[in-house]
Amino acid sequence: MKKRIFLAAALAAAGMGWTAPNAATRARLAAFLAEGEDALAERLVMYWNTHATDVYVRDEAVTGVGGARADVPTVAFNGQRGHVTLFARPRVEDRPRRSEDPRGLFLAPRGGGDAQWVPYGQTGSIIDSLNREILGLARDAAELEEEPYRRLAFRVLDTYLAGILARNVPTDLNHGHLQTLFGLQSMETIHDDVLTSACATYARLKPWIAAHHPDRKAPLEAALKKWAEVQIANGVADNNWDIMQLNFILDVALVLDDDAAYADGRGREHYIDVVMNRSSIRNLSVRDLCAKGFDPATGIWFECPGYSIVTLKDLAKLADRLRRHVGIDLFAEVPVLRRAFPAAREYLFPDNMLIGFGDTHPSALPKEVAAHAGDAAPAPFFYAPNASWLVARSGMDAVNDVAFALNASLGNHQHANGISLELYAKGYRLAPDAGVGWSLYSGDDYKEYYSRFPAHNTVMVNSRSDYVPMKCFHPFTLVAHGDSWATVRFREPATGAEQLRTTAYVKHADGTAYFVDAFRSRVGDGAPEWHDYYYHNFGDTLTLDGTLAPTEEIAFVESGVYALSYIKEKFARAGERDVRARFDWARPEGTVTMTVFMNGAAERTFIRGLAPATEGLSRVKNPDYGITRDSRTPVLVARQRGEAWTRPFLAVMDPSGRVAAVAFAADGETVTVALADGRRDVIRLPAGAPDLSGVAP
Repeated sequence: MKKRIFLAAALAAAGMGWTAPNAATRARLAAFLAEGEDALAERLVMYWNTHATDVYVRDEAVTGVGGARADVPTVAFNGQRGHVTLFARPRVEDRPRRSEDPRGLFLAPRGGGDAQWVPYGQTGSIIDSLNREILGLARDAAELEEEPYRRLAFRVLDTYLAGILARNVPTDLNHGHLQTLFGLQSMETIHDDVLTSACATYARLKPWIAAHHPDRKAPLEAALKKWAEVQIANGVADNNWDIMQLNFILDVALVLDDDAAYADGRGREHYIDVVMNRSSIRNLSVRDLCAKGFDPATGIWFECPGYSIVTLKDLAKLADRLRRHVGIDLFAEVPVLRRAFPAAREYLFPDNMLIGFGDTHPSALPKEVAAHAGDAAPAPFFYAPNASWLVARSGMDAVNDVAFALNASLGNHQHANGISLELYAKGYRLAPDAGVGWSLYSGDDYKEYYSRFPAHNTVMVNSRSDYVPMKCFHPFTLVAHGDSWATVRFREPATGAEQLRTTAYVKHADGTAYFVDAFRSRVGDGAPEWHDYYYHNFGDTLTLDGTLAPTEEIAFVESGVYALSYIKEKFARAGERDVRARFDWARPEGTVTMTVFMNGAAERTFIRGLAPATEGLSRVKNPDYGITRDSRTPVLVARQRGEAWTRPFLAVMDPSGRVAAVAFAADGETVTVALADGRRDVIRLPAGAPDLSGVAP
């Protein structure tokens, strides 16, 4: 009995996550109400005339609708999987009531122009966006608890959920993977956010519906249960999708009655049990998911930083709701979470934003994650074997400390990047990862460039280094490390090349700081080989000493890898002699300079080029990196013909401006750094652990 009373109280609280609508929202609702209680419902994007039960999708776009005619209008499915469209989303107020046309939606182009009929398959996510807004307005109307607004909200909810109940899951005419991803409103279960608003609206209206429309309770709940079953049947288990789906299933659970109230025995307790304990092929329970996805030793999730933090954010949301509404302490039930949230701070560079590899946009920890992470300071050195990344930091002072990160490709939302490097100094990600692309991972720029070797600070072999991005199984091996350095080994899968990278930072008490990088790479099968060392750094200009001439090297025709075509305006110089490259970047507080010293070698060429914008940092506004689609990132490429093992790439990157000169010994292992004050640092970089004992005090 106590459990029943507790869950009944949870039911009443389930829709309480929103405050009362503000004055502007109330005015909008009043305007709709002035037209009649159906005015908002009739602006839903529905199949008002055809009552179509089937939706057909080809190449991730809706191509048509059909099937048996339902007894009621059915919900229009989102037009495309991707969000990009050439057309502007209209205001809800501007939608004609009960509008459906075989030509699609009547839309104006982005940037202005005459409206035109646009096929559903070219409308991006406009349909989902409109319906989400309308259900959100219904949720707001239900919060007002005034009779006219309740009727307005009910008409939206009843029309929409009746249309969901009567329509089938779409059909992928390609008979492909997409069939297993479909939700009921969008092409991915994780984007069926409208379900949350529908559940919140129903939770608020449930007693009112029981009193005024008791015959509608069963079909409304049937629609919600149908949606929960789709979330269980479709989607992707064992990654960030799963937690999003579990939150949607919990949305439904919290508005249902006890299991005994339903003929199929699937009510509140059943769906809470699904969330906690019952795994299926495309939907793991939270227990099984956390056991599979988190490293029990480090607490790190197996995806790239951006998606790992999204997962933690959604886990925090799930834990909070389970505690408040169900009385379950998720941290007690799944103890690895007590390690996982504090471990989130290990993703941070000194600017307190995430390191940026894979499908990541660096950002601060969300407040939901930070609240559970505590005040734990990041370690000077941290290594995550289950996602194959490491980070070394001199401290967490945003301006005065330096850091580097290395990553390979293990886990989800990773790129084909070999051993990739990011550098942080002077308050900036000076040598950044390129990002995801302007249309995320659905765009050609992602598929061809941003997820491939030339977009990263890595070494590409024979212009062929490549592998399938996203779900990746190509880690590096940590050979050795100290607080300020690491050596890692990698087998490049496309060519079988063996690669070894040692990276370190040196920081003196007077503020002098620089990075040292040694990259060895060889194929070793006797066939012709060449190795390209890519180094991207922010700058308005990149200057190389010596005489440069235009070159056609670094090109698609070398191997058929499209990413090479994205490097433009290439100029080269012979590389037998050492090179000094200077990246100058004008900032409001003054020019930021990174000087790169690199060893020359026989059969080596140094190339200066322009790469696409560092899209990954385009969303960061403090500091504002000033990135637009037209931005370009200068890139230094060192091409070594023949092996690059006994002739490794040795580089010193100086952001402090206090390195006067660098000498590289003929042994390919010894680097002498002459500082501006006359001191000398001697660093040994054999194929293993470096020797930093020669660094001046």
